[in-house]
This record gives sequence, C-alpha cells and structure tokens, in this order.
Amino acid sequence: MTFKVILFIIIALLIYSALVFYVGWNIRVLMKSFGLKRGKVAFWIIYAFIAYSIMLTRFIPLDFLKILSDYWLFAFSYGLILCIVCNILSLILRRRYTRIIGSSAIVILLISAGVGTYYAYTPIVHHQTIERPEKANGQQLKVVVASDTHLGLLSNKKHLSRFVELANKEKPDVVILAGDLVDDSPKWFNEQQMEDELKKLQATYGVYAVLGNHEYIGDELPAVKQAMKNANVTLLQDQTVTIAGDIALTGRDDATNKKRASLKTLQKDIKSGQPWIVIDHQPSKTMNDPGVSFMMSGHTHAGQIWPGKWMTEFIYELNYGHEKRNGTDYLVTSGYGFWGPPMRIGTQAELWSVTLQFK
Repeated sequence: MTFKVILFIIIALLIYSALVFYVGWNIRVLMKSFGLKRGKVAFWIIYAFIAYSIMLTRFIPLDFLKILSDYWLFAFSYGLILCIVCNILSLILRRRYTRIIGSSAIVILLISAGVGTYYAYTPIVHHQTIERPEKANGQQLKVVVASDTHLGLLSNKKHLSRFVELANKEKPDVVILAGDLVDDSPKWFNEQQMEDELKKLQATYGVYAVLGNHEYIGDELPAVKQAMKNANVTLLQDQTVTIAGDIALTGRDDATNKKRASLKTLQKDIKSGQPWIVIDHQPSKTMNDPGVSFMMSGHTHAGQIWPGKWMTEFIYELNYGHEKRNGTDYLVTSGYGFWGPPMRIGTQAELWSVTLQFK
C-alpha cells in the first residue's frame, strides 16, 4: 500500500472511532438517567467489540460476527442521526426530559429496523412495456431482471426462493441477474445449496448473469463462476449471445475490471439495426450508448436505506427506474437483495418484468 492509502485508512479510522465514541457516550448518558451507572468498563468493552465487528469479520470468518456487523451498520448510522437530533433537542430544552428524548430515540430506531426488515424481505414486481424501433422476428420479448441479490448469510435461500417464485409467475422469455450475485463470497451460496433454487427458474431462452463489484471485492471469481455454472446460469463476461433468433444479448464485465472491453469493441459483433440488449452492473455514466436498444443495470440499491438515496442520486446520472435517452432505453433496478443490514427504508426489494415490443 502507498503512503497516501495508509494515511487515508488512519484518518478514516480516527473519524469512525470518534463517531463511535460519540454514539456510545450518548448511550451512557441515557443509561445514567435511568440510574444505570455501574458496569462502565464492561459497557465500553462490549460496545467496542460490537462497533469494530465490521473490521473483525474481515479477519475472523464467523457467521455470528458477520450478522453482528451487518446489524451494527444500521444501528450506528441511524443511531448517529438520532443522537445529533436528541442533543439538539436537549440543548433547546436545557437538558431536561433526557429520559423521554432518549427513550423516544430508541423506539424510533426499533420501529425503523422493523419497517426496514419488512421492505427488505417483501419483494415486489414492477411491470414495464418498452416499444423499440428495431425489427425482430419474435416482435416481443419478456425479460425478468433482478440485480444485487447479494446471496449469502442473510439474503438467504428462503429469500431466493421468493424471487424464483415471482419470476416464474411472469413466464419470462429470459431471466437476467445483473451483478452482485453473492455477498462477496460464494461460501454461503454453496453451504445453503442455493443452486437448487436457481435451477427452478423457467425461461424460454435461459438465465444469464454478469459480475458485479462485490464479486471482485470477494476475490473468489473462479468459485463464483463455478457456483453459477452449477446453477445453470450462463455468466457473460464481455460476451455476446443471440437469443430469440436475432436479438443480441451482451453481458459486460464489471467496471471494477479496468481492462474490460469497451462497449464500442463489443459492438463490432452486432449487425446494423439488430436489437441489442446490454447488461452492465454499474449504470452508464454518459447515458449515450449508440446502437444499444436496452441497457439493464443495478449497483445503486437506490440508496437502500434513507438518506442513502441522496448520495446515489448525486453520483449517478440515473439512480433508479426507467428512462429513454439518446435512443436507448435504460433501466436501473434498486435490487432484490441488500448489502450490510438486511433492511430497506425508502426502497423495497424488487424485480422487474419488462416487455420489449419490436417492430
């Protein structure tokens, strides 16, 4: 690692530690208001273990530690917001009503966790019809697309079975999994034998997938590829196949791979006027991709948990939904699974059923 990277890590760790202490200090203030003054040392030891579980899980591969760190991410982020609000209210009220303010914050946190869990595990299906000017023999293609399944310990086999059930009800011609297939590692995918569920997907022309950034973060690409092969999922990595007779389907490698082929290079295999569908895990930065009929992406989670949406809307040209621009129809889904806490606030687990109508 370079000096700049090491310096960045140290600064980030110091800032995180300061914020962790701030939240912990507020918890202690609330505990004292209820007369719970003993066990100060024990509190800070347990609290520090929970707070740094997000780092420990990288070195100690224990399931309970992974679950603890995922839930901590939610508790910390929303706890930080609530602590700031509570401190402002406390100043306005001259440090009175500490019990009421603190207790209300805990209730809000618990309700938010409950609501977030519901929306994370209760998927919906969005329907979209898109008319395209290209000619195709079949004239119509029904595509079911989902992204960011993050299949793993919490986005588990039961959650996957709901997706398979909902997807099959749509009677699709093709099913698309647009990246971040597993939660970094295929370990839990294999342990829970999730390939058995994916094999139940029914689509006329098959099931296709692309890699996402989390496959690269996990750094177990050969194992991920084998897992998809075992599940009868065709993984496209800068490759193009023809489906429904004359429709080109291209799956791009993730942008994490700086050596991936450019869209212009991949276009050389596409005939003039041929319907061209592209799967790219990360949304188009320019939304100007000549020749592409329909592009499907994910990655953003649409922020997943409020106010994350504000950040993803700032970063991406199209953060979520369907939009037609420069002759191409773009679709960015918020995803079926989740990263970190198994919760969604302001978003909901979803899949899209898109009917493409050609001339």
